[in-house]
Amino acid sequence: MQTINWRDILRMMFVRDWPWKALSLAIACMIYFSIRAQISHLRTVSVPVDVAFAVADTGFAIESVEPRSAQVTLRGSYSALNQLNPENMLFDINPKPRRNAAAQKDSETVKLSAFQLRNANGLRIVDIEPKRVLVKFDVPMNLTLGVARPELTGAARGQVRLSYDQTNAVVTGSRRLLATLAPDKVQVLSSPINVEGRTMSFQTRVALYPPDHPTRLKVTPSEMVVEVQITSEKTSARIERVPVHVLPAAAGGAPWVCSPPHVELEVAGGAEEVAHLGPEDFSVIANTMHLDPSPTAGKQIVTLTVLVRQGTAVTASAVPGSVELQILSSPEQDP
Repeated sequence: MQTINWRDILRMMFVRDWPWKALSLAIACMIYFSIRAQISHLRTVSVPVDVAFAVADTGFAIESVEPRSAQVTLRGSYSALNQLNPENMLFDINPKPRRNAAAQKDSETVKLSAFQLRNANGLRIVDIEPKRVLVKFDVPMNLTLGVARPELTGAARGQVRLSYDQTNAVVTGSRRLLATLAPDKVQVLSSPINVEGRTMSFQTRVALYPPDHPTRLKVTPSEMVVEVQITSEKTSARIERVPVHVLPAAAGGAPWVCSPPHVELEVAGGAEEVAHLGPEDFSVIANTMHLDPSPTAGKQIVTLTVLVRQGTAVTASAVPGSVELQILSSPEQDP
């Protein structure tokens, strides 16, 4: 019985003709990396450096971070790199203050890594430049500042008035930074409020930001509630030649004759909305449900109903407010 010599088999697989096998492996690796380089792309973006730091836990405040951003080179597919939003990316570092006796100030050098990068969408990090940032610490200080009126973006359909109870906020941060701020000249800033096309009052929350060095100072509270009150300027207008619709139609095929067939509308409401209205935005109805449909009934007076297009906050009345309706006798009914 012949036994299998595993040593000879392994020698045959790996040792025999090893130069050719090594050459084949090298060629395969070259082809693999060549294809990978062709189907992947590079993109370099600027990413800010943010400090996750609790003043209450350490007794220190952040004075500065140098540099404030780093250049990050990422590798990935063309579509993945195009979908990347650099504005959502940041380095989240958490330094630990240490006393530097030689320089007589607190500082620490923090190494940037891919683990600290947020919202990279799983892309491969090729390079980070610079590799390290310098974080300087200082004694914390609190400063009370007034809150500036939020800015408005867009145009509302009316006059806008803002109402909020938060008039002051406390800014916490480095004593060296806050000492340069004059409470009577600077204010806490807030995020803008978009009122584009608004006609109704509403309530919103806006974030509060320090007047300078936003990543090194903290504002308490971090947001406030704002009541946005929109008051539309009232106006009126007259819309001419709006047709009168007679509903329901008379039985037997004889039509109702309406006099007059068109009316005018007195429209009142917000100036911005009234200016964009036309006859097509209204329906004037003459309801014949309770009228006598016989030709011998003669002329009958009907009060008009004005319907406004849904979503339009105006009032409208017809001039005149009523019309005369009559069914004319057909030729076959004439004596």
